[in-house]
Amino acid sequence: MKFPSFTIAALLLWSGCTQAAEHATIVLYHHISESTPPSTSVPPARFREHMNHLRDNGFNVMALPELLSALQSRQPVPDKTVAITFDDGYISIYDTAFPMLQEYGFPFTVFINTQPHDDSQAGYMSWGQIRAMSDEGVTIANHMENHPHMVDALPGEDQAGRTARLREEFLRAQERIKAETGQDHRFMAYPYGEYDLSNKAMIQELGFIALGQQSGAVGFDSDFLALPRFPFGGSFIELSDFAQKVQTLAFHLLQVDPEDTITDDTSPDVTLQFAPGDFNFRQIGCYAGGQPMQMEWLDQENGLVKLSTEQTFNLRRFRYLCTAPLRDSNRFYWYSKDWTRSTPANQD
Repeated sequence: MKFPSFTIAALLLWSGCTQAAEHATIVLYHHISESTPPSTSVPPARFREHMNHLRDNGFNVMALPELLSALQSRQPVPDKTVAITFDDGYISIYDTAFPMLQEYGFPFTVFINTQPHDDSQAGYMSWGQIRAMSDEGVTIANHMENHPHMVDALPGEDQAGRTARLREEFLRAQERIKAETGQDHRFMAYPYGEYDLSNKAMIQELGFIALGQQSGAVGFDSDFLALPRFPFGGSFIELSDFAQKVQTLAFHLLQVDPEDTITDDTSPDVTLQFAPGDFNFRQIGCYAGGQPMQMEWLDQENGLVKLSTEQTFNLRRFRYLCTAPLRDSNRFYWYSKDWTRSTPANQD
């Protein structure tokens, strides 16, 4: 059963949706299994609960290529639109998620790192299984060749050398996907969700869109070189958490300083400027490690705020989260600022 493809106008009519929106959410899974690492796994029964929620609560599940094309060209999509993605090409995507999503008629995307499939590595799909999904309308896209930490240089490698190496790996992976499936989409997902300014510049030069793993909704004014997705796995699998996140809206950020995600600090400050929306600046709340951050309003009338925290983060990756309630609604605007430590105490 091939997944349906729609123009935006047709999708609005088909869904019975009369409300168009400038935002959507993209959800991310890795394993759909009870026997794989819990931190990146969602049990099949819980995954079905997530899909039932989308089916039963007026959501429009849209293929990622159509969603990205619409948002980038500033074409409204139906309110409560969701795109489903998977990273890494694990076998449970084919064995468990694929038949389940066929039942629902939900399109989805798999970002694959190509080397494990070339090596017939245990726990990963074969190229034949990937082609079978591709033939049924599943989108297959680039997640690099060897799932590298793209922000890390090899010993003795300067920035120009790192960029050249990553560019070659990226293009090899793109060619392998095209050769095996015929698909040649102009978007990719950063391995581990890690990126820096040089990675973004490379992706921009190649004419691609890129997706990360920082949480948040996407909209017309999102950064198309580092689009957020809501990851599910580990402690983030409960239906209540899923239900809240898939109905969020995208903040429009006028300023993020520093823009880069790389830091030597265990508790870096950041200055954000929020554009006006259907929320009150005074109701914005920002959190680090689940605890409220110190918010110094530099210009509250114009949404300019400096965030700081007394907490320290020794992991390689951590994030700050900001939300604000949509007026007269149980929905929230949502944005997260990801950090990757350049001198990490823990690599992963």
